[in-house]
Amino acid sequence: MSLKNKKSAVSVTPLSIRRRNHSVWLGPLIVFLGAVSYFIYFAQFPVLRDFPWINFPVVFLGCWVNLIAIKRAFGRSDLYRGKLMAVLSMAFSILLTSLFAGYVGYISYQLPAPTETTRGLSIAPEFVLSDQNGQEVGLSDFRGKKLIITFYRGHW
Repeated sequence: MSLKNKKSAVSVTPLSIRRRNHSVWLGPLIVFLGAVSYFIYFAQFPVLRDFPWINFPVVFLGCWVNLIAIKRAFGRSDLYRGKLMAVLSMAFSILLTSLFAGYVGYISYQLPAPTETTRGLSIAPEFVLSDQNGQEVGLSDFRGKKLIITFYRGHW
């Protein structure tokens, strides 16, 4: 019996027809959008700021998509390509997920609570100063507008 007549147990797909592993790019994108959307939009609402009920599932969904990418890249390497990118995208997603969870779960609780003095001073007292042209400018001139006042110590 000749070895030429036996079929190989492993089928090898030519590189030209191997599929792209789109999960490699989709996973980190979902993780990134889940983490960034917390800071851009969802942190405005106290119920979502204290615990991100929407963002954590989205971030974990992105990690799950990355697991699918790794399973495809290593489990079906004859059909899917991108082993290195699958590992790198999973590493990026784990890093971003860790940073996001660390911020939400630990760092945000380390911020100091507002004291009684900062709660009582919601409106600044009226004062008048000279601007760079020598004209008098009062705080009431900016009523209804957002204003940042910077005081420098020293003279130059």
